[in-house]
Amino acid sequence: MKPSYQLTQERRIIGGCVLLLAAIVLGSAGCSKLKTENSNAGSGGGGHTSTSADNSNTGPSSPSSAGAGMPTSWEAKATSLNGKDGETFTLQCSPGGIAHSVWGSDIYTADSSICTAGVHSGLITYQQGGTVTIELRPGRTIYGCSERNGVTTSDYGSYQHSFVFKTPNTEALVREADEQTPVLWNTSTSMVGPETGKTYKFKCPPGGKEGSVWGTDIYTADSSICNAAVHAGKLTMDSGGSVTIELRPGESSYKGTTRNGIKTNDYTAYGRSFVVK
Repeated sequence: MKPSYQLTQERRIIGGCVLLLAAIVLGSAGCSKLKTENSNAGSGGGGHTSTSADNSNTGPSSPSSAGAGMPTSWEAKATSLNGKDGETFTLQCSPGGIAHSVWGSDIYTADSSICTAGVHSGLITYQQGGTVTIELRPGRTIYGCSERNGVTTSDYGSYQHSFVFKTPNTEALVREADEQTPVLWNTSTSMVGPETGKTYKFKCPPGGKEGSVWGTDIYTADSSICNAAVHAGKLTMDSGGSVTIELRPGESSYKGTTRNGIKTNDYTAYGRSFVVK
């Protein structure tokens, strides 16, 4: 039998070894935890691995800056974007597009099909689709119409919101639309208000087509603007051109005549009229 003092000493040695072993285990766990935390600290959110010590400028670009665009349908309108005037949106129109309604020319009503307007503007095609960037604009009192790239748009009167396509010549196109509203050869003054005495300047495209006109010098408001201008001797069917009209009150009767290759019709009383300036 061992003396008691020797047993006590052995217990102290054994106890010390146990404590030393526990410290080694805890230290190892601590190092493991520290490594894990350092590894997580070097990873991006959501478990993505970082490839750079500072990746604040290497994240994915927004659709606008990358040019990829937000995927959109051919039915989509600018009204669905819920944006404010002055905001821009880059959109991706899918290949194999189908035509939808568009009002305006260069400046479009916000309820027009964005992608179809993009075809009208020559920026994309139905077959291939493509990326367009639009800018939301305030509404206008009048929107013109034209036929371009297989798309015929419609005219419209006052509407509360508009959009344009952002291109290097956007502002030049907007200025031209402000100066003279583009129209087709069958367009009448039905899209403008009844303000007697107000004048409007329109632009008729070359290669005119015959349209209905009632009256002589004073024409019914539903007469073709461009054909009335040819009848009045202000432009020709072949070359088209600019024409200014002035709104007038209605007449009790309208007399038709033949001038400059245009035959106009008689009519009875009508509520509104216009003259070619």
